[in-house]
Amino acid sequence: MSIHRAVPCLLLAAPLLVSIAWAGPPGFAFLEVPAGARGAALSGAYVALATGVEAAFWNPAGLAGVEGTQVSATHIEYIQGLRHDQFALAGQLFGGGVAGSVRAMYSEPIDERDELGNLVGTFGAHDLEFQLGYGWSAGGGTSFGVAAQAVRERIANESATTWAGSFGGAWQPQRWHDVRLSACAQHVGPAAHYTIDGAQGEPVPLPVAAQVGASWHRALSRGFGLNSEIDTRMTRGRQAVIALGGELASEVGASLRLGVREGDDLSNFSAGMGYRHGLFSVDYAWVPSKLDLGDAHRFSLAAQF
Repeated sequence: MSIHRAVPCLLLAAPLLVSIAWAGPPGFAFLEVPAGARGAALSGAYVALATGVEAAFWNPAGLAGVEGTQVSATHIEYIQGLRHDQFALAGQLFGGGVAGSVRAMYSEPIDERDELGNLVGTFGAHDLEFQLGYGWSAGGGTSFGVAAQAVRERIANESATTWAGSFGGAWQPQRWHDVRLSACAQHVGPAAHYTIDGAQGEPVPLPVAAQVGASWHRALSRGFGLNSEIDTRMTRGRQAVIALGGELASEVGASLRLGVREGDDLSNFSAGMGYRHGLFSVDYAWVPSKLDLGDAHRFSLAAQF
């Protein structure tokens, strides 16, 4: 099979590649939060548009597009007093793009009560992921990528740790250079376990997921361009999600974004904006909740050197 046919096959096979660990509801829910304000504003329809350092959280094949040294950081004011932070650093190495990233979700202090309901103190909860990814170009508009993750979940004094891997591919046909097809399998790895009073608890599975997407760019008049993408995401223990996003970008660096999701229990709409000037960019996303849990506001900063 030629290398140019490999990615179309991967686009079809990605959902099957993660089926080895599909049964049961997942844990580590922070890994399911769409990374970055731009991707969040597009309702997660971003697996094909993500290139460079932002691809570290979406599809490592996009790391093949890293230029120079790139940095990205995101802060999310999430529902019910949760905070979600992401940071990634990427550069060119070994003929491709390499990225190291970290993301964390943490809570405000939570009241701890005894069996009678008396307040006895507070405790916290946090989740943490470290990841190292590599993406390379295989020629003919084709790229591939792999990533390794260490994941930890902690509640009060108890914690569970495991490892995982992600892999993906992307294809930009030379005949239709404004189209990009992409697929990625994420968080494929063994379940974690809490150890409580010396005994191993029930397994905490990872949110194994497969995402397939297609993006399209169209140049408009007066210096404007339209980027659009449609994605399908299948996550262990959850119904499939279909996402559609659109971005209107101007040559002066300003962008307006809108996205819709079908099949998501938490949100079905998002919007945002961004501005790029020289080597720096700033992005914002607003993601309202369907469950009256409070809207999420996301801010991202990125730089290239």
